[in-house]
Amino acid sequence: MMMKLQKTITVLALYMATAAFADQHSQKAEAASTPSQAEAWLALQREGSQASLNKQPLSGPAMENIHKRYLESFTRPIPERFDPGQFNRQ
Repeated sequence: MMMKLQKTITVLALYMATAAFADQHSQKAEAASTPSQAEAWLALQREGSQASLNKQPLSGPAMENIHKRYLESFTRPIPERFDPGQFNRQ
């Protein structure tokens, strides 16, 4: 009788552990399939489904400044290596 009770308890414990593991696994899978808020925003941006149909040009002076900065970027040599400390120098 005692042996049968131990086997029953063991089987129940294994069943409960398996059910808990399966539940935990399904929750993780569900969380992984649900996109984060950042991923949702990136998808909207990538698809362009919410983009404005109206063109939004920049003003003449703004475009001139952008073009000037772009052209000036070619006057500086490309360094062999990136030195992250170069921005801290005064």
